[in-house]
Amino acid sequence: MTNDPDTSERLFKQLDDLVADVIDRFASEGHGTAVVIETLQDVLAKRLLAYDRDPDPAEDSIDEPSNDWPAADRRPDQKE
Repeated sequence: MTNDPDTSERLFKQLDDLVADVIDRFASEGHGTAVVIETLQDVLAKRLLAYDRDPDPAEDSIDEPSNDWPAADRRPDQKE
C-alpha cells in the first residue's frame, strides 16, 4: 500500500465505486444486500490468504513433462 494520501484516497474511491456496483448487481438479482456483503468479505478473506501464501503465482515454475521418449520425434502418420 502506498503512503501517498492522494493515491490512497483515489484508490479507495475507485474500489468503493466498483464494490457498490457489485453489491447492486447481485442484490438486484435477488440476493440480499447483507448476504452479498458477507459473501464479498469471505471472498476477500480467501483472496488475502492466497496472496499471503503466494503473492505472484504466475512466477512459479511449472515442470513440463519431458518429450525425450523414443517416439517423441516421430509423427503419428510416419512408420517406424
